[in-house]
Formats: sequence, C-alpha cells, structure tokens
Amino acid sequence: MDRSNKLLEMMVFVMVVDCNSFVDAAVKLKMSKQAVSRYLQALEDRLQVRLLQRTTRKMVITLEGQTFYLQAKAIINATEEAENSLTLDHASPQGILRVNVPVSFGILHLAPLWQKFIDKYPKIELDITLSDRVVDLLEEGYDLAVRIGRLENSSLISRKLATTQIIVAASPDYIAKYGMPNDPDDLFNHKIVMYSQWAKKEQWHFYKDNVDLSVNLKANIYCNNGDTCRQIMLQGGGISLQPDFIIGQDIKIGRLVRVLLDYKVEDLNIYAVYPSRKLLPLRTRCLIDFLISELKDYQWSVS
Repeated sequence: MDRSNKLLEMMVFVMVVDCNSFVDAAVKLKMSKQAVSRYLQALEDRLQVRLLQRTTRKMVITLEGQTFYLQAKAIINATEEAENSLTLDHASPQGILRVNVPVSFGILHLAPLWQKFIDKYPKIELDITLSDRVVDLLEEGYDLAVRIGRLENSSLISRKLATTQIIVAASPDYIAKYGMPNDPDDLFNHKIVMYSQWAKKEQWHFYKDNVDLSVNLKANIYCNNGDTCRQIMLQGGGISLQPDFIIGQDIKIGRLVRVLLDYKVEDLNIYAVYPSRKLLPLRTRCLIDFLISELKDYQWSVS
C-alpha cells in the first residue's frame, strides 16, 4: 500500500477518536461520513484488529485502539513537526489544539485571552475543557494543560507561566463577629471554608522565621470550586485559603481582609504542561509562547 494512504488512514482514525464522532471527523477532514468509514474499515482490515467498537448509539475505543491511537498521533505530530521545521519562520500553525485548564483560573484570566490567540493564529482551532481534575494528557488526548501548584514527578514537560500568592482571608463582617485570629492555632475556633481540591486540603502550612507551622483543620463547608468558596467568604461564611487570582480584587477594595499577616503561606506556580518536548507541534509551541508572554507580568490586583 502507498505510504500516503497509510498516513491518511491514521489521520482519519486519530480524528475520529479526537472528535468521538464519525460525523464531526468528516466535517474536520472535509470528507463524507462514508469516506471516513471506508478509511477506518481499510485500516482495521489491514491491521487485522478492531480499533473501535461501533453501534448506532455510541463508539468505544478498544485497548488495541488506544495503543494504536497514541502511536498514530505521535507519527502525525512528527510529520507536522518535520514540515514545520522547514518553514518555521513563515509557518502558519493550524489544526485542533485540545487544552485543559482549571475552572476558576480559566474563566477569570484565560477566557479573555483565547480570542486574542485565535486572532493571531486563525488556522488553529481551540478545544478548551475546564476542569480542576488532574487529567491524563496522553490517555485523554490533550495537547496541553494549565496546572497550578507543585507538579508530581512524571514524564510531562512543564513551562512556568506565572506565580500566584495564596492568601488567608475572611469578610470584614465575619471578623467583626468572630474576631481576628492571632496565630494558626486560633483557626480551630473559627469557621473554615475549605477548597477541597488542594492536595492536602485540611492541612494548612504557615511559615514564620523559616519555621513550618502546620495545622490540620476541619471545615464547616467543603467545595471543589474556588469561586464558590469566595462567594461564601463574602457572605461571612468563614475563613478560607484562596489564590490571589480569585480574591485579589476583593482584598484590594476591602470586600475581604487578610488574616494572619505575620505568617506566610507558600506561593504556587502556574504551569503549562505537555507530553513531550520532542516533536512538539507548532500550534502547541505557539500557545505556550503566547501564554508565557501574556501571563509573565500579570498582576492579580492584591494591594
């Protein structure tokens, strides 16, 4: 078989998996649905293995299909990289770019940037998912994710985008009613609004004179969304640990007040993470460079 046909079969298969739909893949590839089905059937016949289980209602990728998908996508990316390397200075990056970002940070600070990115690179199609869950980039088919906090050891590559300051705060009404804590141990006598997605959500670390003072707290309210925690704080619901990109403006104008100012909480870095530095598609590289440029000097409005 002609090598170009083999590559086309792989491209069709990868697109079907990425879109989770024959119809959507056909639209992306500018083919008929029948043509997409023929290419996929030819690929399965040639490999003598079932890659996708298909019914009239749903499509499920097989174990063999998952393995082949990762290998096929790597080949397609390598082909794109080879072409891009020859024309990098004049290249027009294109294709689907699947991105996973945290919910609050994605809404507050990344959402205003996406159109600017597309205006700069109009041939790129963004597919953005908002989730605070740590996704598996390879297994779930993401090209890039934005993550906040310490990164677990893995094969992923990371680039720092920005730093966020973590703040302990409450509303002025709450402090007027329950008093200002003077040290971390005083928090045991206060209502706590806990962001449940922290790695060790109930263990808060404070630092003073290079000494780690940790407290294990139980909360009145647990929530997996920082914006909801903020709203509860604004209503006098309690003390919470939140990043300045969520509550920085509230601190600045006095809707929230900082607590335990004599104690420091460790800042967290914001990263772009992606599967590999080798054979990185040009569209992914362009997004990483764009986010670094946009976020490196970003101010989160903390006074």
